[in-house]
Amino acid sequence: MQTLYSKLSGVTRQNPDGSDRQEIIEALCYNGQPLLLLREPNQFSENNIGVYLAFQIGYVSPELADELAPLIDEGIPIEAQITEITGGAEGKPTRGVNVAFTIFE
Repeated sequence: MQTLYSKLSGVTRQNPDGSDRQEIIEALCYNGQPLLLLREPNQFSENNIGVYLAFQIGYVSPELADELAPLIDEGIPIEAQITEITGGAEGKPTRGVNVAFTIFE
């Protein structure tokens, strides 16, 4: 078992359905919350991984996605959970999401 830590990317973008990821993070995210990882290869990265609750809140950073995507493709279990919500205060109005990724090899 190995645990890797990273912040999510893309947390300030809108989802295709128009929902705002910052509003979702503020309203629904908390420390310790489990997350769903979905492989989403695209024209920019064949290793792209979306991160979801009921709605998408961001992406695994490209560098970490390059490491995790092959493991997901092999069927190796990876659990993801929020370790910290950052920002959201004066001077830093946008929120970030730090996540622990536990790999069960």
